[in-house]
Amino acid sequence: MKHIKRRERESSEIRRKIIEAARSLFLNQGYAEVSMRKIADQIEYSPTTIYHYFSNKEAVVRELLLEGNALFLKALQQRAEEAQAAGLDALDSLKTVSDAYVRFGMANPEYYNILFISDLESVSLVSLIDSGRFKGFELLETGLKAAMEEGCIIQGDEHLIARSVWSMLHGLTSLLLNFELPMAKSNDELISFTIDTFFRGLSR
Repeated sequence: MKHIKRRERESSEIRRKIIEAARSLFLNQGYAEVSMRKIADQIEYSPTTIYHYFSNKEAVVRELLLEGNALFLKALQQRAEEAQAAGLDALDSLKTVSDAYVRFGMANPEYYNILFISDLESVSLVSLIDSGRFKGFELLETGLKAAMEEGCIIQGDEHLIARSVWSMLHGLTSLLLNFELPMAKSNDELISFTIDTFFRGLSR
């Protein structure tokens, strides 16, 4: 029994090494330039070992997307649940979920890049309709609808407004990940100010 558990643990560790190596290679070299052999070389295993865990490069991408989407959605849902437990109104809950979006990107820059910038989904069988990105967008739409019903923000097409909010969050996250912003005293201050200012423009 101990032997089986040790083998399972070792197998899990190798699988994790493959995923982490592939994630870094895809982002630094681009999908087309990365081969299964390169992934194997990165972790100093034979290509045969890699194929034992993943049938091809597309299968590795699929695993990355599934994992990244799950982490992203969990981050948003967790903050939404915390806001509800704290008794926040719909507008403050929206700000909380929006903050969670940016924080996810800052804490997980490689996954953020994979999910929202590199377009790896185009070579995967992961459907957008089932992804954490899409469900995260739905969570935002639901929050906007609740804020409209409470009279916190202007009435309108929650789908259109959600796209606008998402665009703001993506722009802010991308800037924080890729550029030094000399005018900001701190990232925390910039995130809070940007989100508050944007939603103030939607307030009634």
